[in-house]
Amino acid sequence: MSLSKIGGLANGFLACSRAGIMSNQARNVVHKSLLRLPSDHPEPWDYKKLGFNYIDGLKDDTQAHLNANSRLIVVEGNIGSGKTTLAKQLAEQLGFHYIPEFRMDDILVDRYGNDLRNFYHLFPERYRLPDMKTFYKNPNGQLSAAMQDRIFNSRFDQYLNALAHIMNTGQGVVLERTPHSDFIFANAMRDKNYIGHEYFKHYYYVRKNAIPQLHFWPHLVIYLNTPVNKCLENIKRRGNVDEIATVDEKYLKTIEESYKDSLREFKKHSKILAYDWTKPGDTDAVVEDIERLDLDFFEWHSGEVMEEWNTIVDAVGWNGWRQYATSKYDARMLAFDGIDTHEVGELYVNPRDTGHFLHVMRKEVLKSPYGYGYIAKNGDHQNGTSNWHTGHHLPEPWYEYYYREAYYDDLTSHETSLDLDSDSYDPDYVHHHH
Repeated sequence: MSLSKIGGLANGFLACSRAGIMSNQARNVVHKSLLRLPSDHPEPWDYKKLGFNYIDGLKDDTQAHLNANSRLIVVEGNIGSGKTTLAKQLAEQLGFHYIPEFRMDDILVDRYGNDLRNFYHLFPERYRLPDMKTFYKNPNGQLSAAMQDRIFNSRFDQYLNALAHIMNTGQGVVLERTPHSDFIFANAMRDKNYIGHEYFKHYYYVRKNAIPQLHFWPHLVIYLNTPVNKCLENIKRRGNVDEIATVDEKYLKTIEESYKDSLREFKKHSKILAYDWTKPGDTDAVVEDIERLDLDFFEWHSGEVMEEWNTIVDAVGWNGWRQYATSKYDARMLAFDGIDTHEVGELYVNPRDTGHFLHVMRKEVLKSPYGYGYIAKNGDHQNGTSNWHTGHHLPEPWYEYYYREAYYDDLTSHETSLDLDSDSYDPDYVHHHH
């Protein structure tokens, strides 16, 4: 296994500085067996249950959680490159939290166990978003762009989840793919004409607006350079005939070429380790490479590498960014609000379709006029005004993905605004408006 120079972009071992956010001496990532925390190190903050706000910051200091292993490591590579295996092994050896690559399945099953795909025959067509299995069966379908739009949006949330986990617990995170590299798929889909030029242009407009709102870049990007023919072999070994037909050599070649641009962008902000992964390498050797990196490196005249992690100087600043990442409200508002889609035909939603979708959710899926977390017959507990949170209507202060449940209460329509029990529900709507 060797460190590869991919287009001159992979530069894993940069000059070291002793200036870091966590101490006056650089502290490198270490194997979990070697991590030593002080006796007064705080317990992880249960952000999923409690959220985090300014009042919480008065009793729980963010910087106190951070340690040598409080890092964000991202594993990138082509489809079938072997990312998942390496990412899991790295997380295990380092004692990091592993976050797998986002899948549409993550937002298509709700808290009550309802798989929305089981109700697609009742939904208007625009609300039958494909999962990857469906996409592979019909990549030229009308909703491929809507699926890609939803994936980018959810990768944005997932990245904030990774940041929130680090800041609230101090535990490092190994994440598969990021919203920063998501454009490799948009490029491949456009190259194969799976998405149209209107949405392609819109995608890059949204990306340009959204990426800066994440603020923090990964400490380290690990890129697995696996030849396309090897990726094809691995994909064929999985045995999904539809995936094999869709993810062909041209598709993978576009991804491979697009990664050159992605790594060039990452290099401005993060350390990069790139490996020739024609034959999967030794995870132990990768861990050793990581341990040799100084991930506290930053000097104002040296560029932007690690800048975001090193220019927050006090407890108030750290607590503010911790709330930003945990709540997602400001980040999502700045990233996605106010961006018009009326000129993007692939993203158009007929208002009447939204009305019917809400009818189906109330009558067939949730069987209740109330939103997620407020349905007593499902065991939900109503706790009065304390359930209100900025940015969403769920009873919990934290959600994993906006488009899993939080979006539901933001949907409105003329059909349902004055018909809370959906008495005007017409099951045959989808047949009349197909």
